[in-house]
Amino acid sequence: MKYITLFTFLITLSSCASNTQKSESKNSKTTTEMKQDKNFIRDAIEMAKSSKLKGNLPYGCILVNKEGEVVLKGENTINTDHDMLAHAEINMLSEASKIFSHSDLSSFTIYTSDEPCPMCASAIYWTGVGKLVYGLSKPEYYNIVGKENPNWVFEISAREVLAKGRRNVEVVGPILEEEAAKLHVN
Repeated sequence: MKYITLFTFLITLSSCASNTQKSESKNSKTTTEMKQDKNFIRDAIEMAKSSKLKGNLPYGCILVNKEGEVVLKGENTINTDHDMLAHAEINMLSEASKIFSHSDLSSFTIYTSDEPCPMCASAIYWTGVGKLVYGLSKPEYYNIVGKENPNWVFEISAREVLAKGRRNVEVVGPILEEEAAKLHVN
């Protein structure tokens, strides 16, 4: 009897240690992923700065494959291209869809300096990208720039748009919102 109790205790102890290791592994993975997300958001913010320096709106994005490699970068080119649809995400995803298959893109992540508009969120869905990570949220963006011009206010979150599709797209954000917000302060 005592041996069975001791054996049960040892198995329970072993199981607890194993669960603790799994939990620590999961937490370190989360920490690693968060650090990686922050680095890639900073890359997207740099693309937005580049866009702004060229006379365009301050929006940028990058596309990262499942190996963690940046495969494409995108900038807003509305002013330089004289094209109101030339948002950073649209520009980049248009190129991505020429290079990668829908199934390839399902394992990719798009990092954007700002939460995508409904048009760009839809493009993320239609191209097959599996994950969106963004910097500045829509509510905070509108707190900075205001809502005076109704032509530029479209208050539907990327989460809302992507939730309407039947395919699951993971959405993470806002991340580094204060850094991304600096792009919109004069």
